[in-house]
Amino acid sequence: MKLSRKKRTPPLDLGKLQEIKSQNRSAGKLTALSSYLSLLEKMKNEQSLNAQFISLEALARITAARIEGYEESNLLGSCPDSWGHETIRVPLPLLIMLKDAWDKYRSADGSVSLGESFHIEGKGQGKSKMKHALEQRLKEHRIMNAVEADYLASGYTPEDPDPISLEVAIEQVAEAEELSAETVRKYHKKHSKRLREELKSEGLLKGD
Repeated sequence: MKLSRKKRTPPLDLGKLQEIKSQNRSAGKLTALSSYLSLLEKMKNEQSLNAQFISLEALARITAARIEGYEESNLLGSCPDSWGHETIRVPLPLLIMLKDAWDKYRSADGSVSLGESFHIEGKGQGKSKMKHALEQRLKEHRIMNAVEADYLASGYTPEDPDPISLEVAIEQVAEAEELSAETVRKYHKKHSKRLREELKSEGLLKGD
């Protein structure tokens, strides 16, 4: 079935886009970390995650970045302002132990409880649904981003010189992800407004 072509998508400032890409290449990890920590804070405000969960998740991600060599001041600058600016120094080996235990819990398929990951309880106790809430949110964001990428980039590349409608972009992603178009449409409606606002604030998206 031939996909319909509709009105041209909102214009991108390609010069600004190249400038942002160049900046992000040099600070990509910190940018991604800041975005991720902001997502955790947003989900705490929505009461999808509690403060204890995001504290352990944030601690693990910050520790991982520190191990990779990122400066402490830059890592602290990636944290949401609502977390405050008071700090203490902690021996890195202790943080690594907490990080590894938390990562073991996060990567488990439900067969390992939080207490088991930290070796503080027996098997079958302390299971939490919060990690599933986070994984679901990340999945929804990934699919929404795929729709926006297909929609906004259409008409700007040699491979796809003609713009496509948002509905066509949704159908394309639904087919690629083996999901229903209704599910993809729901994810996009739920999260795309914030992404559009971020693109506008960065000067990457013009108009409405």
